[in-house]
Amino acid sequence: MNRPLLLTACLLFLLPSCGKKESAGGKAPKRLSEVKKEEKSTLPPGHPSVAQQPATTVHSSKVTKVNKPVNIPEEVEKTWKFAVLAIVEKGTGKELLTKKVAKGDVLNYQGLEIKINHIVPHLVLGDAFTSASNEPKNPAVLVQAKEKGKLIYEGPIYMKFPEWYNINHPKYELRLKEILKK
Repeated sequence: MNRPLLLTACLLFLLPSCGKKESAGGKAPKRLSEVKKEEKSTLPPGHPSVAQQPATTVHSSKVTKVNKPVNIPEEVEKTWKFAVLAIVEKGTGKELLTKKVAKGDVLNYQGLEIKINHIVPHLVLGDAFTSASNEPKNPAVLVQAKEKGKLIYEGPIYMKFPEWYNINHPKYELRLKEILKK
């Protein structure tokens, strides 16, 4: 089958469902507020309430802290010595400060103190933070951020996914640009 004909066939198949507000069962999807009201009745018998599930991330309007132990292999700690971090203005994306730091260093900017606790080449999160290998496949740093002496964030900053976790600040975010052996 040639490409234009195949594309036309696909579009004819998909177009009739575009824009419909009904789900496959013939009913419109429920609003989130309705789903929350029905939560107790939709959980299997004996299942604890979602509100009773143990949290691995503590997040409030002032502090984000990922509560996991850290178990980085000694070989990884010895290999990866430095990270290049940037403090970025949220609204513009402008790099305000870029600095090469080592484990234990504190990066200071406008009342922010960011302590570098670990530099990890392949960060994975299971029962603990660890490195799955000594290759830079998922580089990250584990940091502790304080503003005017108060803890605002403790956890990872991923190089590839800075939006996953970041310092809890209205103006700035932290970016990991690279990790280095020397």
